[in-house]
Amino acid sequence: MKSRNLCLTIIFSVVIALLLIYHLPNNTKELLVLRSDSLNIFALFSCHFVHEDFANHLLPNILAYFVAVLLLYWVLNMLNERRFFYKLFAFNCLAMPFILSLVWIGACTFWNAQTRSYGFSGITSAFLGALIFAYVLFLHKTLKLDTCYAYLSAIFLAALLFTLTYFTPTVTVIATAIALLAVFGTLAYKTVKSIDPQARNKLLEKIKNPKIAAITADLLLLSLYLVIFLLSLSLFPTQIVQGNTTVNILIHYAGFVLGIGNAQLIWQYFHKAPVKA
Repeated sequence: MKSRNLCLTIIFSVVIALLLIYHLPNNTKELLVLRSDSLNIFALFSCHFVHEDFANHLLPNILAYFVAVLLLYWVLNMLNERRFFYKLFAFNCLAMPFILSLVWIGACTFWNAQTRSYGFSGITSAFLGALIFAYVLFLHKTLKLDTCYAYLSAIFLAALLFTLTYFTPTVTVIATAIALLAVFGTLAYKTVKSIDPQARNKLLEKIKNPKIAAITADLLLLSLYLVIFLLSLSLFPTQIVQGNTTVNILIHYAGFVLGIGNAQLIWQYFHKAPVKA
């Protein structure tokens, strides 16, 4: 009970901070926004908690954040990984803002863009990415599959979906999409082959219906890629301008992919060895 109360307190503290910052005077909030032509070290962090529109920006971010972080806690708690949840939470809220801001600055420098960046969607995307890894961890503990193949296949699927959504079909783009599809397919195949036969049989023994048992392991893995596809519909919207807000699709993509990758790295670091079957 104490652990659950602590979790809820931490989760809601972020929402309270977002609401308090939203109600700051506009000129104060402007100081917290990150600008590509006027870099501010503090703004690298603060910009991710600033919103100018409630209905089309702040509210959707809060709702998505609640869904992502509560599901993340539920899955990791079920796997007896509550400490891992707190590590991920701290990293995504304290370190990820700096990482995403640096990615955005690099992109603006490359494309010579003069623009502003603000909003919590990158952090929310990181939590959704962490949720994907939490499901990968569930698959590892259930089927003993190799998490490295699983999370890499998830990242390449996200890259493929991003490419198909936003890039105009050209020879280069089509070749890139085919390459991403080939890499994803190879990694997904490796993920399937890494499933431990004994773990699969142990799972099948728990299922009385033989028809369901025969496809359970495959459905569990297929669900991973299906969830990524469904998440991409909201993370990578075809309509970039929504109300008074322009969706920062680069931050969405970077947050999601880094959320998966960083969760894997944090897991390996604190468990002192790669998670393999």
